Amino acid sequence: MRPFVSAFVVLLTTLTATAGLASEPSVRRLLARYNTIRPDDDQLAMYRLDWVASLAEAQDLALLENRPVCLVVIHARYGNITSGHC
Repeated sequence: MRPFVSAFVVLLTTLTATAGLASEPSVRRLLARYNTIRPDDDQLAMYRLDWVASLAEAQDLALLENRPVCLVVIHARYGNITSGHC
């Protein structure tokens, strides 16, 4: 099978199994708990910022949009602010 077809079959199987489990009371309790501890939009606001990889690009965007620049320097071996891992 081609990779796309295989992935589609796996996705379809997973969705079918998940739909069957959704009627279970324990799954409903788990989803309710998830919804109570999930961060709301205000707590996730940082991830909606326009992150760019260079200071020059940030300065150009700030000038164009009349917004300030927030410079974040990651001094870690595996830090990656673009993906949120620092």
